[in-house]
Amino acid sequence: MFRNSCLIAACCLITATLSAQSYPSAEGRGASVWVGAEISTFNPDYGCLKSSPFSCWNHQLLGIAPYVDANHLLFQRVGAEGEARFLHWRGPGSLTEASYMTGPRVGIWQYRQVALSGKFLVGLGRMTLPTGTAGSGNYLAYAPGVVVDYRLAKRVAARVDYEYQMWPSFKGSLTGSGHGGLTPNGLSIGVSYALMR
Repeated sequence: MFRNSCLIAACCLITATLSAQSYPSAEGRGASVWVGAEISTFNPDYGCLKSSPFSCWNHQLLGIAPYVDANHLLFQRVGAEGEARFLHWRGPGSLTEASYMTGPRVGIWQYRQVALSGKFLVGLGRMTLPTGTAGSGNYLAYAPGVVVDYRLAKRVAARVDYEYQMWPSFKGSLTGSGHGGLTPNGLSIGVSYALMR
């Protein structure tokens, strides 16, 4: 009887010890920080008839966007993203746009190497127009977006990003809506590297 009780107690202790082990960091349970860069193509929503991301090909802005993602900060699916987007090429005339934004990023779905996330960024939008044209300046900007990451290796991921920026205080008559406000939006592709996993 004593022998059986000791055996049962030993099994319980071993089971409790095994369940207390932490997951290895390679399985992505802890916080992670990724840095990366994207190439972007955006409809500037200025001088274009429509504001969709594919309707302004002759004046589509091209640029680059470095970014940082911090994942699993408070909860398993919640993190943060910060980006700077420089859209300085191929705009109508000498038009350029830039944005500097940060905000929460939430994991929506994940299957093997593919992860889908939503984000909502807030910050500063900056527009430069030809000299003498009203509208150049800095504006409050916010942007919902969707990101798809594909893990290429343990520390390397490819990314596709759609972002719909809103600059509500912009006043101009050459916007896609014609009602003031500006809605630059577009697609980006990029690569990121994990600094911390």
